[in-house]
Amino acid sequence: MPDIEIDSAIGERLIPGEAEIIERYTGMFQSHFRKHYEGKGSMARRAIHAKSHSCLRATFEVFDHGDPELRHGIFRAPARYDALVRISNGDGPPGPDTYRIASIGFAIKVRGVELAKYFPNQTERSQDFLFLNQPAYIARDVRDYESLMRAIDGGFFAKAFTLLRNTKGLLYRLKASPKDCPLSTLFWGVAPFRLGDVAVKYMIRPSRPQPMEKKELRKIACADYLKPLIRQHIEARDADFDFFLQKRRIDGREDREMPIEDYSVIWDETKSVPVPVGRLRIPRQTLDDALDQEGEHVVFSPWNTTADFRPLGSLNRARKVVYAVSSQRRHEINRAVNPLA
Repeated sequence: MPDIEIDSAIGERLIPGEAEIIERYTGMFQSHFRKHYEGKGSMARRAIHAKSHSCLRATFEVFDHGDPELRHGIFRAPARYDALVRISNGDGPPGPDTYRIASIGFAIKVRGVELAKYFPNQTERSQDFLFLNQPAYIARDVRDYESLMRAIDGGFFAKAFTLLRNTKGLLYRLKASPKDCPLSTLFWGVAPFRLGDVAVKYMIRPSRPQPMEKKELRKIACADYLKPLIRQHIEARDADFDFFLQKRRIDGREDREMPIEDYSVIWDETKSVPVPVGRLRIPRQTLDDALDQEGEHVVFSPWNTTADFRPLGSLNRARKVVYAVSSQRRHEINRAVNPLA
């Protein structure tokens, strides 16, 4: 169990058997790397979000958003940072780009952050933000996620059991943000964080989306269609995303309507309207194979964060452990180091 204090005042709760579940996760991740990469002679990839579609150079701008509750961390004052963006499939071993049930990951590494980190021993001068193209997660907490982990390397019955156990999450996948070019797609952080004295979730939305017609998308959908779509977009024009923070509303119904420990519940945006606090700018550029290769060794984690932007919930607590295991094992197998460390 990670050495993280449970913040009950803001809505965190320890899940029964959480430490044992996270320990089993660690074993599953170790087994995953033995099965797919050890002694295989191929590059070890992430256990989750293994297939990269591109890494892109970007800038991240913080606005003077005018909300005193959100003036903490990098959102305390207007600023401009360099950034790295990695776009990926959300599943385990690299597989086909699936048109009907596409889980797309979008990770931002904001660089040049000079603020104190949540863990003082962190040396990377950066902060990470991780997104999916769906407004809530396929699992409620660490208990549901265990079946998802077993499905990654399991057979037909393990996968079928996972679908039956996580029908709500499957529905999110089916209704995920348009499965066309990821640079015209909506993304949600899904997980809650404590910013100053309030709990928030974050999200990004294209400033100028140009979604494709479904009939046109079906014509080009194939095993690897997402990277060509990104190339077609970014080599022709910029891609900007507006960055929002959504505050948890406190009105006596927050544990039910905006829970901390249940990631499968959508925080209603009509009841807590997201606040625009920044913009991600991805300039027109040529896709760079060398940058993509570098991105395979970069580490992204919600726990790479500043002291006053703290991940909340059992799944975030699990991510601290399993992301570290995944990073360590793939770097050991690849005999590589994080180029940004």
